[in-house]
Amino acid sequence: MTTDTIIHVAVPVAVFVMMFALGLGLTVADFRSALKRPKALFVGVASQIVLVPVVGFLFVSAQQQDPGLSLGIVLLALCPGAAMSNLLTRIAGGDVALSVSLTAVSNLLSAATLPALSLLAAGHFLGAEALRIEFGDLTLRVVAVATVPVLLGMAVRRLAPRVVERQEPAIFRVCFAVFIAIIGWSFMEVADTLRSGLVLIGWRLVLLTSLLLALGLYVGQVCGLSAPQRTTVAVETGVQNSGLGLAVGAMLWGDAAGFPLFATPSVVYGALTYAVTFPVVILLSRGWQRV
Repeated sequence: MTTDTIIHVAVPVAVFVMMFALGLGLTVADFRSALKRPKALFVGVASQIVLVPVVGFLFVSAQQQDPGLSLGIVLLALCPGAAMSNLLTRIAGGDVALSVSLTAVSNLLSAATLPALSLLAAGHFLGAEALRIEFGDLTLRVVAVATVPVLLGMAVRRLAPRVVERQEPAIFRVCFAVFIAIIGWSFMEVADTLRSGLVLIGWRLVLLTSLLLALGLYVGQVCGLSAPQRTTVAVETGVQNSGLGLAVGAMLWGDAAGFPLFATPSVVYGALTYAVTFPVVILLSRGWQRV
């Protein structure tokens, strides 16, 4: 599998599959449940759409490193969590209905925020002359891989609710297996990039993820959320969609030769994130922060 095939075919397909699984799991009841607690929903969405990108930008701005890698980290921070954050929330004992609603709302909003903020970040770190894609083109591509599959999954569930309810666990497992297979295969194909990225920015991404998890808990505490809601906001704040970050990094890279430098942080994050988040999730599941 060539690099072009990885970045233009394999990764977008993997992201599409997981976003479809996310949409398939959404019900009107999930949104109704979340809307009964509007403060928790607002805090969670604000954390994902505002807090995480701001912290990511300040984090890289405080360091001296390659502008392309800095851009890649900011791109990753712009990508809200996907279906995996819902699974981690369940393991941690968080509010799963809130998690699902947060993931859905933030991903639908990202159709507007991700392209615009990605191009602003690219202009800041690289200069406007370095951009290889227009706003409209980037928006259409983001919508195609991140928004359309969510809406498609929701439509399928609405058209065949009984079938989906019976088969949802099996469908999710299949989608997750396809996602892991494609991303794992892609990572093996870019093993040299992954190894060098771990050395260059691995510790930075571990630090950023830990910081975001802690901030999510703190924000939930300050806003007076319940323990399950704080857990949910922490996971949704700390877990980013590395597949989408890789895809957007490749979109901005365009047809330039070699593996997209802007996508390297997402590759490294994808390899590291669960090693960082699982210990925290286990602590949360044992009532570490419950009061």
